[in-house]
Amino acid sequence: MSKKKTRERMLTAALELFSEKGYAGTSTREIAERAGVNHITLFRHFGSKENLFQESVISHKTYRDYFPKIEQQLTGDIEHDLSILAKTFFEVNLPMKEVIWVHMREIYQNEEFEKLFFEYPNKLFHHLVDYLNDLYEQGKIPKTNFKAKANVFYSTLSSILIFQLTLPHMNQHINPDLDELISEIAHLFAMGLLYPREHEDR
Repeated sequence: MSKKKTRERMLTAALELFSEKGYAGTSTREIAERAGVNHITLFRHFGSKENLFQESVISHKTYRDYFPKIEQQLTGDIEHDLSILAKTFFEVNLPMKEVIWVHMREIYQNEEFEKLFFEYPNKLFHHLVDYLNDLYEQGKIPKTNFKAKANVFYSTLSSILIFQLTLPHMNQHINPDLDELISEIAHLFAMGLLYPREHEDR
């Protein structure tokens, strides 16, 4: 079996066990056993339990491939582009239920992990702020509090994501059409950016 497939098998086993038992409750020997490799092989690939946790859980929410994918689709039309950002956010995160559960649990157990977890949302936040500043400099939108807008935009998406994952049956009755929801969110935020309130902090 190739080194790549062996590594992926170990990452999958680690994610499963971290999801089931948490970081503290999972041993590297258990991960090696579930992956069907010996303990030495696991440490040769990852070096430590913390490195394995970071790669199996945290790096699933990586921005290495995320932003290039988004950039290719942005047109400068604010409503269209906000739709792309929202759609991509859900496409990336909805299939990763196990990862998100581990994130939510472990951030309360380990301050260092908390800092690592928030690298991803911070990248999303700053990416949107930079995008909005670029549109402003091009004269496409007026100046407003772009940081506040970006914060509320991704907070809204995150809330919907958690609702989708934790209450799927109820969600089917309240927000059955995710595409329609994305369209409404993009429209509302686009209107707020194109026509900001006069008293908003600029």
